[in-house]
Amino acid sequence: MKRLVLILLVALFFVGCNSYDPTQRIEKLEKEVLSDDNAIVPEAASELVQAYCDFADANPNDEMAPEYLFKAMDVSMNLNEPQRTISIIDRLINDYPDYPNTQAALFVKAFIFETKYGNLDMAKKLYEQYLEKYPDGAFAESCRASIENLGLSPEELVKKFEAQE
Repeated sequence: MKRLVLILLVALFFVGCNSYDPTQRIEKLEKEVLSDDNAIVPEAASELVQAYCDFADANPNDEMAPEYLFKAMDVSMNLNEPQRTISIIDRLINDYPDYPNTQAALFVKAFIFETKYGNLDMAKKLYEQYLEKYPDGAFAESCRASIENLGLSPEELVKKFEAQE
């Protein structure tokens, strides 16, 4: 009997020592993402995006899951990975519609379609969707301005703003 208890204690010790804490990996990667000169280290940043998504996969009901997805969106966007960013945004919108930053994610999605893909029809649709869901949201005015100015060249925008003054 004592031998069985000893074996169980040893087994629990090894399991405890080998337990994987995904937040430790995330914290480590967050420190690695910025180099000494405050430039983003792309390899570490890409791995960080994956770590954020892995956490949300493994812990969908954890209060940090939508926060980590939002951070993954931000880092992915800074890596200039629009398709990956949109995929993360879609997950955030679908899985966590009540998360406070979901409205920001929807705005970012519209912005990506406008600026990265030049898909003005989809951008307009998404800006309008934002306004429908969040008429008084933090990005409502930006959505209205974006819709009004879709397709205008920088020169046309300058002329428009000069005419308004």
